[in-house]
Amino acid sequence: MMQFDSHSFLTERFGSPKNVLVLFTAYGIEPPSAAAVEKWFQRRSVPSEYLPIMACIVELESGEPVRFAKYLIREG
Repeated sequence: MMQFDSHSFLTERFGSPKNVLVLFTAYGIEPPSAAAVEKWFQRRSVPSEYLPIMACIVELESGEPVRFAKYLIREG
């Protein structure tokens, strides 16, 4: 089964929970709480409602769309 490697996406594209909050704010997007973002990193998971927002932020920052295929991993 294939799964999305949220941890790699978070660490490679955002680096830290603090940077997630900084980037949300920089683009005028209401950020989740700092505690919630900390949990994302701890759980190695991004809630589905935030993933497309984060992809847009990455695209705005880098000038190109996110290539999600590199974050697919085979489970088991």
